[in-house]
Amino acid sequence: MKYRADIDGLRSLVIVPIVLFHAGFATFSGGFVGVDIFFVISGYLITSIIAGEVDEGRFDLWRFYERRFRRIFPALLAMLLASSLAAWFLLFPMDLQAYGESVVSSTGFFANISFWRQSGYFDTQSDLKPLLHTWSLAVEEQFYLFFPLLLLACHRLALGRRGLVWGLLAGSFGLSLYGVSHWPDAAFYLIPTRAWELLMGAILALRAAPGLRSPLLREALGWAGLALILAPVFVYDAQTPFPGLAALPPCLGSALIIWTGQSGQATQVARMLSLRGFVLLGLMSYSLYLWHWPVIVFSHHWALEAPTTAAKFALVAASLACAWASWRWVEGPTRKLKASQHTVFASAALAALVCFAIGGLFWRDGFISRYPLALQKLLNTQEAETKGFRGLMQSAGGRWTASLPPDAFVTGDPSLPPQIAIWGDSHVGAILSGLTEAAKPLDAPRFSVFALGGCRPIVGVFLADDPTDHCKTHNDAVLAYLKSGPETKVILVSRWPISLFGDVRAAGRGAMPGTIARAPAASLPAGEAMTLFGVALGHTIDALEAAGKQVVLVETIVDLPVNAPDLAFKRLLRDPDAGRMTWNAAPYQERFTAVESLLDDVQKTRPFLRIRPRDALCDNWACAFYEQGRLLYTDNTHLSQAGSAALAPLLRAALK
Repeated sequence: MKYRADIDGLRSLVIVPIVLFHAGFATFSGGFVGVDIFFVISGYLITSIIAGEVDEGRFDLWRFYERRFRRIFPALLAMLLASSLAAWFLLFPMDLQAYGESVVSSTGFFANISFWRQSGYFDTQSDLKPLLHTWSLAVEEQFYLFFPLLLLACHRLALGRRGLVWGLLAGSFGLSLYGVSHWPDAAFYLIPTRAWELLMGAILALRAAPGLRSPLLREALGWAGLALILAPVFVYDAQTPFPGLAALPPCLGSALIIWTGQSGQATQVARMLSLRGFVLLGLMSYSLYLWHWPVIVFSHHWALEAPTTAAKFALVAASLACAWASWRWVEGPTRKLKASQHTVFASAALAALVCFAIGGLFWRDGFISRYPLALQKLLNTQEAETKGFRGLMQSAGGRWTASLPPDAFVTGDPSLPPQIAIWGDSHVGAILSGLTEAAKPLDAPRFSVFALGGCRPIVGVFLADDPTDHCKTHNDAVLAYLKSGPETKVILVSRWPISLFGDVRAAGRGAMPGTIARAPAASLPAGEAMTLFGVALGHTIDALEAAGKQVVLVETIVDLPVNAPDLAFKRLLRDPDAGRMTWNAAPYQERFTAVESLLDDVQKTRPFLRIRPRDALCDNWACAFYEQGRLLYTDNTHLSQAGSAALAPLLRAALK
């Protein structure tokens, strides 16, 4: 096929927003759409090559795979080896184990399946996974396992390949629309819901779209394509349901730019994208995509604080430097290297075995022996508590009656009715040990536990980040049970501020919309969310008190913008004798005081009790996360057993 400089320029147009989005520049909140544009470009270029060779009767499947290996694997191998070296020094055992698994899956090009299986409430946050970006490479390579065979079969059986590809595209797009609403994680990672993006490029390569004769129409469509690419970069954000319908504008935009250039007459947009700077960056785009994410993620693991603007620019510069080196000394030479097909495949197999070996060793135990004994003990404690906490939250433990909702269980003797109910999100598990300690002088009462990760104990509301109504269904079932259950006290526990202001990523209230909504997957501005929150919480407490329950509300655990155990471990490596460690929550206090003021309003006409955890953990917004050799948190927001024990006096007073 004829070389098109504008397509290399288009690559540069999409890699820049990806890098800036991942570096943390909020302006480029939708930069993730660049991956979808890469899919369209890849579908066009690779299909053009395959279809041309098939039509000429010279297509060789093994030669095709050899070219793919030369194109993809050398730079990927270099990145994996460098990342593994960094991981050895920077990742703690649990993270290194997860990293080892991702090395194996990235090498085998099934990373998308691996990350999909890991996704969920208890999964490590994405900005701490050094190889998360390799999911897109896996999607591409899985696509090219079967697509050349499909085109070859169509040629040999004289089947209409254009109609078949259109049909596959429509089916995949329909599946994506359905999946983003019903199983969003699978829709994001897996090939059945992503294939339509590659097939959109394939449609253009197969000339299944009509030619454009009008210069005026080509110009208009070229500029429209550019607008469709750029608008989502600045309009979309983490709350945008994706891929589904939201992926259509950027994919369509890239297709329009490719389509308008097929006539051989360059549009103004094509001439702009053909400028030397755009083309050079486009040629480096694969290496830049490979290297930028590990550079950014490992900096997060190394740093003790969130990156400043200057640090973000430095990360972008470091990514560019790594990308240039990879393109100049790895990508280019290996493509031009004279070697037989057998040598290429043998080298690829040997390199894959090395990566599998490295990943397997890391995956086994995370090499905890790298650290001093005192830190090993602390790491083992943290790992055991984290696993125990997850087990508790996923428990189907004792059930004293079949009328308990499906996710509920009873502590203590399951044959006896519980006296106290604990209802909330994952923070139920985080305070349960402290609550058990607080209840010891009270004749060891039994607890009924109602916990669903991410779900606030408020009836009549939905989650803005969940397209299903699972949370509302759960809460309705819990309230229906409690109205006639034997429990006399109900303790409400939640990470309340996230309902209104989102996660802690920037100073102030938060960096994202809140998670509380009037309908599934329909986020609200903070003001509307606060109104809904106050009304719905009031109705929930009224319903409980009308049923004769005494309500105790545990206010928010002060959450950190970084992982507290990692922060403690890093400080201990630099100062093994470090004592009490605190985090300055003052820049974030509006996030917590705004909720406290809202609770004041709810409490004016209702006699429920409140417990304020920061009274036990903080001193004038200096909040402890490590004390007397023990971690007080298991991550950035959930308390450890030691942290939960610190709340025991407050909980005991409330239980009395």
